[in-house]
Amino acid sequence: MTGSFRLAIIGSGLITQASHLPAALALPKVQVTAIIDPAPARAAQVAASYGISPLIFGSIDDMQNAKACQIDGAVIATPNHTHKDLAIRCLEAGISVLIEKPLANSVADGLAIAEAAEQAGRVAAVGYWRHFSGITPLLKEVVDQQYFGTVKRFVHQFGTEGGWAPLSAYNLDRRTAGGGVLVVSGSHFIDQLLYLWGYPDTVEFRDDSAGGPEGHCEAVFNFGGESGPITGIARYSKTTRIPGGLVLETDRGILTVTESGEGSIEFRAAASPGIVQTISRGTRTGAATDEFVLQLQDFVDACLERRPPRVTARQGIESLRLIELLYSQRKPMAQDWYSGRGHKDE
Repeated sequence: MTGSFRLAIIGSGLITQASHLPAALALPKVQVTAIIDPAPARAAQVAASYGISPLIFGSIDDMQNAKACQIDGAVIATPNHTHKDLAIRCLEAGISVLIEKPLANSVADGLAIAEAAEQAGRVAAVGYWRHFSGITPLLKEVVDQQYFGTVKRFVHQFGTEGGWAPLSAYNLDRRTAGGGVLVVSGSHFIDQLLYLWGYPDTVEFRDDSAGGPEGHCEAVFNFGGESGPITGIARYSKTTRIPGGLVLETDRGILTVTESGEGSIEFRAAASPGIVQTISRGTRTGAATDEFVLQLQDFVDACLERRPPRVTARQGIESLRLIELLYSQRKPMAQDWYSGRGHKDE
């Protein structure tokens, strides 16, 4: 493959407008050849807003029927339940895919994507951009080398008052989203957790779902290991603002990992909590799309060099496997709205 990398973007919703399209335009080697969306007028409007003139199609069928349209790779940024069919259609046509997280709505669908990529000899990457943020690989080194001691416990949390609202509203239906706040807000950390510690030995899970997508949830993870047991908690909300971040307790002190902006890692030793050590890995450009640019660059390079991407479909399957395990252990979350607020049960 020579010259520019011909990219199709499937889906022209908010994540494409805010992240995938700006990332593609930031890479000189990438040519946005086509945008596919069931609302072609919207896709054309999005393209025009960025000053580009790709071919616009209402479906993959339309693109494949246009013999003049040659595609090397595609970004799939569509509702979760559509990922499997779209990815397999592309892979069977010889088009590599970068799929927005999560890989699919189930382990079975994820396996179908991975097997299709392997049979076609094409790349299937998953959009877990935290692997490209700088903080995650640095934290991995800190944890593995026990730089600030051995991790004993951790807590991750994130909550918004509503927030991300896809144009298709797919996240309001459990069948199309694959779940609720655990999938929408927690799947990035699920991937990060697997990267840092591997698969947990046991899990617990509570949420407020009544058959639909949950708005609040709490997961507990228990790990064994040579360095001793680790217990972790993850909490997510779609109605309450909770500052996002990860706190790790080691046998020497507390590590705080912030996720806003460029992120940072701070350590407070138990012996001297008033002293804060901050570590980082060099200077970042500060561009909001940095991680998406690096993610797309890795995908393009993987296609050109015929190597696996940094986040493979098989890795995406492990995230789905853990999400399915958590949902299988579901117990109702206590919802005592009035305790301590001066109200009495009636």
